[in-house]
Amino acid sequence: MKKIITSIALMLILSLLLGITVYAQDEDPVEITFVHIFDDDRQLIVQEIADAFMAENPGIVVTPVALNPLYDELFNQALLAADQGTPYNVVQVVEGLTQQAIDSGYFVPVSASSSEEQLESLNDIIPAVLAYYSLDDEIWSLPWNSSNPLLYYNKTMFEVAGLDPEDAPSTFAEITAACEAIMASELELEGCINWPMEAWFVEQWVAMQGGVIINNDNGRSARATEVLWDESEELLLIMEWWADLAESGYYTYSGTAGDYNGEGLSFLSQQTAITLNSTAGLTLIQNFSAAQGFELGVAPLPRPNEEATNGLTVGGASLWLSADQTEAELQAATDFIFFLTNVDNDIVWHVGTGYIPNRLSSIEILTEQGYYDENPNFLIAVEQQANSTANVATAGAVIGPGEEVSDIIIAAFQSVVDNGSDPQEVLSAAAELADAVLQDYNAFFE
Repeated sequence: MKKIITSIALMLILSLLLGITVYAQDEDPVEITFVHIFDDDRQLIVQEIADAFMAENPGIVVTPVALNPLYDELFNQALLAADQGTPYNVVQVVEGLTQQAIDSGYFVPVSASSSEEQLESLNDIIPAVLAYYSLDDEIWSLPWNSSNPLLYYNKTMFEVAGLDPEDAPSTFAEITAACEAIMASELELEGCINWPMEAWFVEQWVAMQGGVIINNDNGRSARATEVLWDESEELLLIMEWWADLAESGYYTYSGTAGDYNGEGLSFLSQQTAITLNSTAGLTLIQNFSAAQGFELGVAPLPRPNEEATNGLTVGGASLWLSADQTEAELQAATDFIFFLTNVDNDIVWHVGTGYIPNRLSSIEILTEQGYYDENPNFLIAVEQQANSTANVATAGAVIGPGEEVSDIIIAAFQSVVDNGSDPQEVLSAAAELADAVLQDYNAFFE
């Protein structure tokens, strides 16, 4: 008995010295639930990582659940569960809902529950990525499935059109020029280029120009109270170019906003020569283009102009910790998300899915191992994120009613692209609507 007590004492001393959490195996296990969107093969990777964590921590049981494939529905279900007193311990939340997640009161900042060693490890995360989830001197969530947009193109079609298949267009002007050649060729296409009618692309192109679309430094220095759409030269440039592409018959889309799968299928079925889509689809697009028998080209997201070198804001989602859980559950959940996003698993996730690695060490290791020499397309998204300047533009806008505001700006773009409406008039009307939504939302926190 004395030996057992001595062993336990030594374990506790070591845990204090090394910052390791010890979970007693002779007590009931600590059970935590992790909800996410991946109801496809990616959930197998999540489960493998959870199994590895449980093998190292036999006092914890982690149950990953593919709750809903739609980010907004997942978030709403998580809030409902918390409201009913049965919160999920770890919730995957899309980046655009960051302010709403904070305002809900249902989550605790990661920086408040982490050890010094865990917080120190965050210095390894790409600065522009970590900045998105940092607000009010707190790190609210841990970046996980991070993404940014890429340009995918059909090299075979480029050759037919007399274009250099190794020289992808890198600016709006070069896209227009390439499309002029492609549509003048013998190719029979629905259009030259397609991409989802989605606010995410608009945000990227504004950030590239160093612009902000919400007041108070994109909602970073204080709560956002109005949008800046009607006075944004950066936004007007994007809208006019997009409309010109559509009017020329170069741009096409499914007619449904946010239709990433539909736009990807149009490109892969060779109805367009170029598409813009997330790096999260890189593995699938590579595999399907090979099956379709054409050579795929991958390049960075085109910039509005040569001067637009500020970089991108991160897309994807992060990991949030429920505020309403026991101390033991919170500790276990914190340890799990740091395990899920450590260097080894950051690499596993990147290689297995196409999402970018969040850690600088992961990029360094993969580079040294020659992974990017063999898989150069995977390096493109990594470099454009890692080379982004960390400032309020690339940190991204945080705004409470994020979904509603995104819907308003996309409706504005659809009006211009589909109906030929005047861009400046549409932006002014959209800004008025968005400001009203913001005012109503912020009234709850006054």
